[in-house]
Amino acid sequence: MNLKPFVFNPFGVNGFVLSNDAGDAILIDPSAGSEQEEQALARYIEQNHLTVRRLLNTHLHLDHVLGNAFIAKTYGVQPEAHEEDAFLLDLQEEQSQMYGLPMREPSPSLGNYLAEGDSIEFPGIKLQVIHIAGHSPGGLAFYCEKPGEVNGQANVPPLLFPGDILFAGSRGRSDLFGGDDHALVTGIKNKLMTLPKETVVFPGHGPMTTIGDEARWY
Repeated sequence: MNLKPFVFNPFGVNGFVLSNDAGDAILIDPSAGSEQEEQALARYIEQNHLTVRRLLNTHLHLDHVLGNAFIAKTYGVQPEAHEEDAFLLDLQEEQSQMYGLPMREPSPSLGNYLAEGDSIEFPGIKLQVIHIAGHSPGGLAFYCEKPGEVNGQANVPPLLFPGDILFAGSRGRSDLFGGDDHALVTGIKNKLMTLPKETVVFPGHGPMTTIGDEARWY
């Protein structure tokens, strides 16, 4: 598997492109907020001869969906997220005003709902879907239990893409639309802190961490 991180828009959203040797690509939160960011993402996809198969959103706060319209138009795939976050797409203008984050084009509606226990699979890539409410009602984390070789490196530990559920030394805020701090902490304890300590965490903002490093807070 190949893993390419990007940092998008003024809120510094971490987005990711996962791909296999056949060129199948999964995009996680590709929230390009400018033409330059769109071009950088498109250039990587073109240069590596990738075919975009899935567009996954960890949640639907505005800063994480700014690239959805561009991806949908360019590559013909619709965004996928949890059904309980779908209402946030109806509040994009309100979020734009609240965050002071202009929209170039609103995200299209979801093409598919993802739920706890689902899996996204292509040869060499398998992501398990974990639902943890609290930062948003439909917050999702994507867990790759056996990544195998990643970017040419063998024996890579499990990988976790938790969006804004978990950060290095912190967790997502719970004072936004539908937030619930008790649900967030409970979900982190019961579903994330039970993963192997060596699991590498790629949060929605900020630096990487590991489950072992974050366990001290829980």
